[in-house]
Amino acid sequence: MILHMLRWVLGEDKYLKTMREFAETYAGKSASMDDFKTIAEKYYGEQLTWFFSQWLDSTGAPEFKLKYTTYRLGSNKGFRVTGEISQDLDLFRMPVDLRIDTDGKTENKKLEVVGTNSAFTVETFGRPRRIAVDPDHHVLTNSSDVKMRASILRGQALQQQGDLSGALAEFNKALEQNKNSSLAHYRIAEIFFLQRNYQSSANSYRSAINGNGDPRWTEVWSHIQLGKIFDITGQRERAINEYRQAIQTNDDTFAALEEARKYLQKAFERPKNKE
Repeated sequence: MILHMLRWVLGEDKYLKTMREFAETYAGKSASMDDFKTIAEKYYGEQLTWFFSQWLDSTGAPEFKLKYTTYRLGSNKGFRVTGEISQDLDLFRMPVDLRIDTDGKTENKKLEVVGTNSAFTVETFGRPRRIAVDPDHHVLTNSSDVKMRASILRGQALQQQGDLSGALAEFNKALEQNKNSSLAHYRIAEIFFLQRNYQSSANSYRSAINGNGDPRWTEVWSHIQLGKIFDITGQRERAINEYRQAIQTNDDTFAALEEARKYLQKAFERPKNKE
């Protein structure tokens, strides 16, 4: 992610030259971060202490907030947008993309965000309809999406360690960030399934199917898991219906279609507990 952001700061041409020279200069040798920084600064044309200090030596990431006002300019001259980008890190400095969707076209402006508040003024010909900060995710941010994914990853790690209650708590934190997250609902359903709480598991698999569909495979596997739940609870016809719906998605992620066809032929049986 740091290299991704450095590419944004340097620009494609200077970034590629930096990476090429670093690879050629230190091929087969040990190198330090200062060595890399020196080459990057050579092509950038200025010091990059602010960048490396911010992303390597400090902690925290910004959470951008945007407020703005739109004014109509006279004599068909268009519109002026004046606003402010704010975030909580006092030492923060980073170029940030501002995207303005208007009636006519989409306009982009690269702004230097410095400190907690950065003012901007942009003029457009068409009426601004939507303004987004860093729409292409050039900057690592402490956004709700990042928080959600971090909670899911922590939950998966706890689940692998056998801490199901801890995992469930993390997955619920993810839902607090995005109640429509199909992945969070799916992971919660998995926990309930492992705990043999089949009604709650089925409810969560349904929520995964009706969620935002990200990632896409949650749909096919939710149908498969619902089929297994119906088989376990002695509802074979409903199980068959779920396996068929899984096949209809035509999504073979993680060999899903083979799994669905397998249980269409023979009902799923819950593994017996080992003595």
